[in-house]
Amino acid sequence: MEDGYDHIDSKRFKFRELKAYASTEWLADNKKKYRQVFDRHETSYIYAELSFYNKLFDVDDWDIDVELRCFSLKKGRKQLCALPFRRKVSKYDQIVYIREGWGNETEGAFWKKGTYCWEAWMEGEKVATKYFYVEDAGKDVLPDENPYLEVMSLRLYEGPFDDVPEEERIYYKSFGSEETRYIYVEIVLRNLFSAKDWQCELFAKFYNNARELKGQVIRLQRIEKERILSKLLPAGALM
Repeated sequence: MEDGYDHIDSKRFKFRELKAYASTEWLADNKKKYRQVFDRHETSYIYAELSFYNKLFDVDDWDIDVELRCFSLKKGRKQLCALPFRRKVSKYDQIVYIREGWGNETEGAFWKKGTYCWEAWMEGEKVATKYFYVEDAGKDVLPDENPYLEVMSLRLYEGPFDDVPEEERIYYKSFGSEETRYIYVEIVLRNLFSAKDWQCELFAKFYNNARELKGQVIRLQRIEKERILSKLLPAGALM
């Protein structure tokens, strides 16, 4: 499913983004560990983060009415919660964040396998929909044991903006900085959970020598049941 964004015109705000996450850990630049796929056994609460631009930045304080709604889409459309708020927007905040979640403090107690979505409403108008997925392989995901998949191979190749046909790819471990346009990664995964279809969210991160993030590609792909191998080809990072 594709996320929906219904932008509305307002003199006081402009919608920016709606994201989902489960970990409450803070990251740099006021960020969270954003995801669209969660494992049931390690999930207690799933949060929505609504952000918008304050058009009265450095001018005046004002109030806004916001509502976050969560729905289960497993069998029809069932509303799980509706969280209305009236928040004060400070004139010192250029970007405003509103974060709220729903669930149970016991991991695995509330969220079950299925498709869900968050909706964001601002001043009585729906501005965005964010879909997310909860999977259940029947056991915990451990650092040395992933019940969903096993990485079979990871290879890199160079190419133009619109990728390279598989039969024309030349794989490298080192690249010349003067000749390199985009570096692509080809990942082959073995499906260890072949009893049911499931959603795989893959993060491909490219770092430089100082371990600074050079580029990131996030790929969401449905893995079909009984399919043994899956090949994921995230777009390349510009070098």
